[in-house]
Amino acid sequence: MSSSEPAAIQLTREGGVATITLNRPKVKNALTPAQFGELGSAFDEVAANPNDRVMVLTGSGGAFCTGADLGGATDQANPISQGSIGRRHFARETIQPALALHRLPKPTIAAVNGVAAGGGCNLALGCDVVFAGQSARFAQIFVNRGLAVDYGGTWLLPRLIGLQKAKDLAFRGDPIGAQEAMRLGLALEIVADDLLMKRVTEYARVLASKPPIALSLIKSGMNRLMDAGFEAGLEFEADAQATCLGSSDFRAAMIAWLKKTEGEYTGR
Repeated sequence: MSSSEPAAIQLTREGGVATITLNRPKVKNALTPAQFGELGSAFDEVAANPNDRVMVLTGSGGAFCTGADLGGATDQANPISQGSIGRRHFARETIQPALALHRLPKPTIAAVNGVAAGGGCNLALGCDVVFAGQSARFAQIFVNRGLAVDYGGTWLLPRLIGLQKAKDLAFRGDPIGAQEAMRLGLALEIVADDLLMKRVTEYARVLASKPPIALSLIKSGMNRLMDAGFEAGLEFEADAQATCLGSSDFRAAMIAWLKKTEGEYTGR
């Protein structure tokens, strides 16, 4: 990247909300392997910053993300040609940011403006909540490129919409619009394109005002216990509740409740 070229991954902060914008509009925000690595580093940075209470992920130029940049990126040609071990290492490294996103211990919100395809689609679905602009399109395009589903889609899709419909979307690789995405449960809300970021920012600020320890434990518990038994769920909840009860945020929440005021939470 030349010094005059804007960064492909842009991170801004305001009011406890960290916004990551994918910024390669000429290729609908497709990312090279190196840029996916930068994205993973940005996720890690937000995870580690106590001032970042919520993360928003979006794209620039009327698109969310079309996944991997397959338009002749030279940095991926060599490892792909290095045999099965090299290809496996390359694939693992490239999709590592999906794990960083899944592990991020704070609420994450996707603002899907335009197309979200392939790995870009599953980046959106890997967020805790998805808001879709009216022009949003979601596509599990992998099969049309001779590829298996990646970026967590194999795990995410059946849990979000059921096994049969997940297979149908992945088998066909056809895009679906915002209305269908919301009907299936892939999107929480549809917003006019020009109001999308305003609505997402409002929502993010509401979450940023909540006790961060409680939010983190709610998220991690639901993620971990999707396939666990009821007793394991109760054990996790007991440990999580003990942590919350010992926090200053719990005391602040109780005082706010008694005084009918807004709480001020430190994450301690």
